[in-house]
Amino acid sequence: MKRLEEFRGMLAENDLDGFLISSPENRRYLSGFTGSSGVLLIDQKQAVLLTDFRYLEQAAEQVAKSGFKVKEHQPKLWLTVVDEITAWSKGQALRWGFESEHLVEKDFRFLQENLTQVKLVPTEGLVNILRQIKSSEEIDSIRQAVKITDQAWKELLSEIKPGKRESEIAATFEYFQRRLGAEGTSFQTIVTSGPRSALPHGVAGERRVEEGDLIVLDGGALYNGYCSDFTRTIVVGQPTARQLEMYNLVLKAQEAALEGMRPGMTGKEVDALAREVFIEAGYGDNFGHGLGHSLGLAIHESPRLSPLDESVLEPGMVLTVEPGVYLPGWGGIRIEDVVVVTEDGIENLTLSPKKLTL
Repeated sequence: MKRLEEFRGMLAENDLDGFLISSPENRRYLSGFTGSSGVLLIDQKQAVLLTDFRYLEQAAEQVAKSGFKVKEHQPKLWLTVVDEITAWSKGQALRWGFESEHLVEKDFRFLQENLTQVKLVPTEGLVNILRQIKSSEEIDSIRQAVKITDQAWKELLSEIKPGKRESEIAATFEYFQRRLGAEGTSFQTIVTSGPRSALPHGVAGERRVEEGDLIVLDGGALYNGYCSDFTRTIVVGQPTARQLEMYNLVLKAQEAALEGMRPGMTGKEVDALAREVFIEAGYGDNFGHGLGHSLGLAIHESPRLSPLDESVLEPGMVLTVEPGVYLPGWGGIRIEDVVVVTEDGIENLTLSPKKLTL
């Protein structure tokens, strides 16, 4: 109920009479509904979840304390949306916001053509502003997701051997997470080896691991709908001097960010803590992505730790810290932890050791 009232306050601040929510994460955040189909309609007096027959019983139970009522929509969802908003407007000319980053163009056109008394106002990231600061319950769910991933990584290490395919390693990691209580993966597990480890988001392929390979694994678990995100880099066998040098450089960059990160800093400033380490070492051009991102119900949320983000960090925000360096033809290294911003610094939720060797 608190979230709904906070959102209604945002509607008033943005001169909006009502709002249509279609994204699954925002639908769940405001109403508690976890089903795969439905939209929310919200104004200052009413709040309704429209869903289909399959979810009526589930929805009624899940939204009971959120301030939403549940209604079954007609076979054509958007026709029901038109009927509901028209009835709510009572002939008045109103402004209704919608999620411009989510509502598809054909559905927008249908609504625009049929809501003759309502002006549809595109908005972006309105609910996400509320989602930036996590509640203690949300942080507990993320903490458990991270714990599952940490344990899965610990169990996986003995399975990584020469001859194993990247796809086999990824599947084993995902299985371990599910066995430990994950609802699923927070995104498709990345496993890259040898020269392929220079691909920051390379899909696990059929390449077989060889002695001396760098292996980058980037994966995560879902727990109670919330995500973890994790990356470790290891070498199969004994690392070369070059591998040790580059690994220690990435670790130094991450440590600089973890030690200096605190509330009141911007995402850009935190990113710079790590980026300067690479620049001073002559590898600034080989760190081609931002330092990190927020996560929660979605794997990528705002704010971000990047050279472009001026958002100010606040206690309760949960972000990844994941510097990396990528050398085409040679390989890549990335290390990633999940941290919570506290009143005077951060709490690192990721406890897996940062060792280059198995």
